[in-house]
Amino acid sequence: MESKNAHHKKDSKNIIESNALSPTHHPIEKNNAHNHPTSDNAQPTKLKKLFEEISESPHLVGVIKACSLHNIILNIYEEQEQAKIASVSRSIAAAYASLEKEGFDKIDCDRILESIRFYPVFTAHPTESRRRTFLEAHQEITRELERIESYYYMPDSILPNKEREINQSYKNIKYRLNLLWKSHLVRSEKLEVIFELDNLLFIVENSIIPSALRVLNQVSNRLDKELKISPIKLGSWIGGDRDGNPYVTNELMTRVMKMQHDLIIKTYINEIDKLIRELSISIDFSKPSRELEKSLAKEKSHLNQVSLKLHEREPYRAKLNLMRQKLYNHILKVNAVNDIDFTYNNPKELIEDIDMLINSLDSISNARLKSLRNLVLLGGFHLMQLDFREHRDMYLSAVSEVLCLLGYTDSDFLHRHESKKMEILNKALSDAPTNLNGILWDVSESTRHTLNAFLRVLWAKKAISKDILKSFIVSMTTNASDLLAVLYLAYCSGLWQRGKTKSSNGEIVIKPGKSEIMITPLFETIEDLESAEEILEILSRNEHYKQYLKDSNNSQQIMIGYSDSSKDGGIFTSSFSLNKAISNLVKLESRLGIKFMLFHGKGGSISRGGGQLENALLAFPMGSVGTTLKTTEQGEIISSRYLNPKIAIRSFALTLASLLKKAVHDNFCKQDSIESKGEHSPTLAGGARGGVNPNKTDSIESKGVNIHCGIDPYLPKLEELSRISYRTYRNLVYETRHFMDYFKNATPIEFIQNLNLGSRPSKRKDSQKVEDLRAIPWVFAWTQNRSIIPAWYGLGSALSGLGDKKLLQECYENSIFFKTTIDNIAHGFIKVDMEIASSYNEFVSDVGLKNAVWSRISSEYEKTLEWLLIVRNESFLLEKNIDVRNRILARMPNIKALGYLQIELIKKYKNAQYDDLKTRLMEQIHGTIIGIAQGIRNTG
Repeated sequence: MESKNAHHKKDSKNIIESNALSPTHHPIEKNNAHNHPTSDNAQPTKLKKLFEEISESPHLVGVIKACSLHNIILNIYEEQEQAKIASVSRSIAAAYASLEKEGFDKIDCDRILESIRFYPVFTAHPTESRRRTFLEAHQEITRELERIESYYYMPDSILPNKEREINQSYKNIKYRLNLLWKSHLVRSEKLEVIFELDNLLFIVENSIIPSALRVLNQVSNRLDKELKISPIKLGSWIGGDRDGNPYVTNELMTRVMKMQHDLIIKTYINEIDKLIRELSISIDFSKPSRELEKSLAKEKSHLNQVSLKLHEREPYRAKLNLMRQKLYNHILKVNAVNDIDFTYNNPKELIEDIDMLINSLDSISNARLKSLRNLVLLGGFHLMQLDFREHRDMYLSAVSEVLCLLGYTDSDFLHRHESKKMEILNKALSDAPTNLNGILWDVSESTRHTLNAFLRVLWAKKAISKDILKSFIVSMTTNASDLLAVLYLAYCSGLWQRGKTKSSNGEIVIKPGKSEIMITPLFETIEDLESAEEILEILSRNEHYKQYLKDSNNSQQIMIGYSDSSKDGGIFTSSFSLNKAISNLVKLESRLGIKFMLFHGKGGSISRGGGQLENALLAFPMGSVGTTLKTTEQGEIISSRYLNPKIAIRSFALTLASLLKKAVHDNFCKQDSIESKGEHSPTLAGGARGGVNPNKTDSIESKGVNIHCGIDPYLPKLEELSRISYRTYRNLVYETRHFMDYFKNATPIEFIQNLNLGSRPSKRKDSQKVEDLRAIPWVFAWTQNRSIIPAWYGLGSALSGLGDKKLLQECYENSIFFKTTIDNIAHGFIKVDMEIASSYNEFVSDVGLKNAVWSRISSEYEKTLEWLLIVRNESFLLEKNIDVRNRILARMPNIKALGYLQIELIKKYKNAQYDDLKTRLMEQIHGTIIGIAQGIRNTG
């Protein structure tokens, strides 16, 4: 008699191999009625009947799990394939070869590479659908598959027991899969912030740190010199992002800072322990440098008895023991009441000790010390630099209460005109700063929470590292006063110490100021993006903010939000508005003489700025990157790019290589597009700027696209496309009566909101407006119902409205922005399944609303498919990217099966009469959500 598991496997196998679910039946072919979703009414009916039967089967949970695990295995396989090509074509060496072929000199490329900075900021956005158990299994299965492949090609003479070793790896994989088979796909408990950190630290410790270090060592070797600063700087929002998340408290933020510090210091101690065992070099064979001898003589009183005996004969071990003790004392120092004197004050002192050892040893003996040096450059004493993010309303509420308490205004501050707010803040900033500690208990609890955050950051900078936190991000920035309010809190907390100019005995004395933070506006909606230029111009003229900029090395960080702008105006208008806003900021930067550093708030899905980072970099307006890229890495993107160490190496190397190419092109191309009229050469984040290379032409061929160094000649047409797309999208989402009712019924948003994915709520506030729903659940819900409208809706009307096929194809060939945008949309569009979406449409009870919305969605789908094929000049979608197409379509049978099962389960849930049944059905629905997310490879 067959086991229950065997039945489960048989059911799933039948579904996966079902001809009705074959990838070839995906509705993305041109002029092929057989593949059109509406051409064969019998097929959807047959499928619905099949999955209705399965939903009643005792094997239902097994079928869901089989499809989900199969998707996870497909993901691992794809990563293995990507890892194989990582070192072949996607490397810094390949970027050098390409640039030198284009005519750029190696010396100039070296100079740019040395100045490059990549800041991946890992966020706690709830888009990682897997539990840590599944992440660990993913990593272990990957390792075993790598072993199998390496053993397979190994000669028998080297590995006599090859077959046994391969079989053992297979057993290990079966062991892990068996455990996953018997584990719930979905978390049973609400995910707390500290667990989000635990998931991230697992990936950071096991993959990100060693992978980033490998890339740093490669960069150092290529430059043939020691690095001054790490080209990779890790960042995080976990514990610092409190925008709409009441669970991120000051106490939790402090705990996160301490945990990160503890992990990185212990990582250094572990590396030093290895070096202590290895560097048994005797003074008889290698005389230490005079500097090392002096250092040992000065610090030898801190050696224990065992190390003292080593001191005379093995000086390197002695010094390493002293370094170990200093690092251990730094861990103690964070919590100690009294000062601990024998410790490092900052990472620079640790690097100086490492350099002392490196300089005292030969080039072979000091190799691992050089790697340790790069590790310290990477991690500092903080591991990942936290960003503090809060909604503008919270900053303003706290400042309003403080200003009222101190008598600068009455209780109407928040409702005052913008000019009056600026006047009040200017007056407060002109006076001596108020000690926040002195008023903590004179304000409300919410204001105390905000004020204490600034004081906690000040403490952490002194106790842990000055680099523990830099950015104070102001979500939904709409006015200049939003940033001036944050400046006031920084002023009163001591995080900004104002520079001053004094006259003494007829001489002008300048006292330099110091800003410990970067006040960062986050422009999210299309309207805010359009206002960004005006806000920054106002602030640059404000005497207090101008002084703050001076004390910040004349630099301003600006965060660009991709998610809300897409929810606000649709994918094409969002992309165009972002591109236009960035171009305008580059011009403004030149005009004001301020260095802007753009922080790209991207998500994983196409509708939230996802897609290939290499293409996105090339599509950014000229002069907008400099040599620095800061971008968010969210949810499942963290695991897909960084969980597998080989993929992590590829991701880091590819990003640095792409940044190198973009920076070289921008630095040595004519900068006509920037329209700089002053002496200030536009730059972002201090990126190096070179002059014009007279031997270069005005355009560079890259990846088959003509990258013009001047203004995009298609800009007027792109703007017209944006206007049409915006009107079409807004008409559906914002101007259709009761559209939110449609959304709630035609997507599984109700079940997503109950899914234990992340720690923060799905809404900023309780309302029935699209504006107040977070972008992630918005995209997640449309992705699950398979219409995925945030990734394409409005484009078809825009392209057909313009109507000029030849012009659009020409634009696609010559405008890298347009090509990248169209390609990204095509990659998202191929995942649309109108059969599943049509079934979801049936959940809408209002017949008039259902028919009105569905007819527009299906009509826009037809237009978009037709015009994507025309613009890309293809007979079927992704014809020119056949490998990508095949990888996506290979997942469709599982995803379709899970989609139909999800629909059947939701029907049952809606008809369920008692709570126990609803709870059980909710768990099963959540299982299908996780499985679909794994198949599509993004949630929100």
